[in-house]
Amino acid sequence: MSTFHNLLTNLPGVSAFCTLAGFNICTYTGAEANPADMELLEKHTGISRNRMFFPVQTHSAIVKQVPNDLQGVDAVIATGHGTLIGVHTADCLPLLLADTSAEVIAAVHCGWRGTVAGIVKNTITEMIALGAQPERIAAAFGPHICPECFEVGEEVAMKFPNNAVIRISGKKPRVNLAEAVTSQLKSLGITNIENPGLCSKCNPDFYSVRRQGYNLTHRTLSAIYLNNSTKNQF
Repeated sequence: MSTFHNLLTNLPGVSAFCTLAGFNICTYTGAEANPADMELLEKHTGISRNRMFFPVQTHSAIVKQVPNDLQGVDAVIATGHGTLIGVHTADCLPLLLADTSAEVIAAVHCGWRGTVAGIVKNTITEMIALGAQPERIAAAFGPHICPECFEVGEEVAMKFPNNAVIRISGKKPRVNLAEAVTSQLKSLGITNIENPGLCSKCNPDFYSVRRQGYNLTHRTLSAIYLNNSTKNQF
């Protein structure tokens, strides 16, 4: 089985992918660095590790363009070829964005806190400032918890619009993160959206805090970069 799963299938010139369980380069959650995994990532992308950027996420709505300090940042933006950016998740929704004409890409960590705080809008605003246009931006979702699995308290559910909340009598509400993010993207003029429907909790190919426990130190990487190919690399 491949270590990488392609996420963006309809946009030549971009590679967008997530990693499968067993691969981990996230260390700020308590795991030790695995040099072999970083070497594997370099081999498959052709990008050196000093041109890879991953934020230390804190469920904020803060967006930064690389190579700025990425401590406490939950969305990263890069321009041009030869730079890979990504976010780490274990149930939250990773959002990958690209405008190939403007050569602007972004990787966004959409947890429920960042989603309701406006991280999607903040990211698109920054991309537009760098020359991107909403009608050209393609979006892809990485593996994330599905609405059937994402049971929350009413104090969380009430922060989301009704179309993103499932209420069943006698049960706790459930939040559809993908629907919430999709609605926000469409409100900003972005309609090219790929959602492969990969649930991190249902599918053991991905890491899940809800399934594996809150002491889980490993994370799934969702990453994106511009390539020179007329078709996707993965």
